Amino acid sequence: MSFICRRGHYSVSDDYCDICGARNWSSSQPAAPAAPARQAQLAPAPAPIPYDQGCPVCSTPREGDDRYCPNCAYDFETGQTWEVQASPAPLGPTDVWRVAALAGLVVVVSVDGDRSNDGGCPQPPVDVSERIFMVDQPSMVVGREEAPGVHVPIPADPFVSRRHAEIIDLGGQWGLRDLGSTNGTKLNGIALVGTEVRLVRANDVVEVGCFSRLTIRDRSSHGAGQ
Repeated sequence: MSFICRRGHYSVSDDYCDICGARNWSSSQPAAPAAPARQAQLAPAPAPIPYDQGCPVCSTPREGDDRYCPNCAYDFETGQTWEVQASPAPLGPTDVWRVAALAGLVVVVSVDGDRSNDGGCPQPPVDVSERIFMVDQPSMVVGREEAPGVHVPIPADPFVSRRHAEIIDLGGQWGLRDLGSTNGTKLNGIALVGTEVRLVRANDVVEVGCFSRLTIRDRSSHGAGQ
């Protein structure tokens, strides 16, 4: 058995993530034995942070009722922080297949003027050309152009969150998840729900913000990426 944890890690174990230890709540777990009377009670879960307060880790203001901090991905509901992932070890001879996987796709960022008539959306810019980004890292964060730590920046779309969505390596395949954005993420017209991770392939279309479109392409169809 295996599962993908809420942080996007692929785990062989089906009860707890092999990488970060996050519990798989969908897995049937045996009932824990009752604690002895003399054992101290576990501390209650932290109370949710009010919407008008900032992140206790990095002090970034919370965006409305977004669950995650837009800067460091702190979970306002559970109080959990996301550890910074160490850089992966250099690829060895047996990992040649991963080189092919990392170099196989690109993301083409463009403007979809047909969606700009949604309520409250401004007119899309007319001077923004397509931009191409190679999918060459285990984690590719999609977000606002000026936000730190963003690998696929989206220009001039105010409805895109600072850390909006993420493309993650699933070991030979690629997945997409929403990072608790205000306005959500759609894959091929279907909205991602909660922290679900959905597979992405060449020719899939991702919609974020008011008018921003990300088209997944084979790298062979483009000469180079940014």
